[in-house]
Amino acid sequence: MVFDQVTEAARHEAEDCGRLVEFTRAEQGWTRAQLAEAAGVTEIDVAQFESGRISPVEPMLTRYLRAMGRTS
Repeated sequence: MVFDQVTEAARHEAEDCGRLVEFTRAEQGWTRAQLAEAAGVTEIDVAQFESGRISPVEPMLTRYLRAMGRTS
């Protein structure tokens, strides 16, 4: 039961972080391809992250936000 709760919390975190990157990218007028190039990943990687399918999220969230100049 505890494992299920932890898994569910991780899924929600991944979805929330994915939405944050998608919103930030759109706000800047960037395409997924532009973000992928700036972050040194593939466009598929960006799409999977934005859809909440990448975990753990923190390393990639930081990478994407840095690529967009949103964090130091």
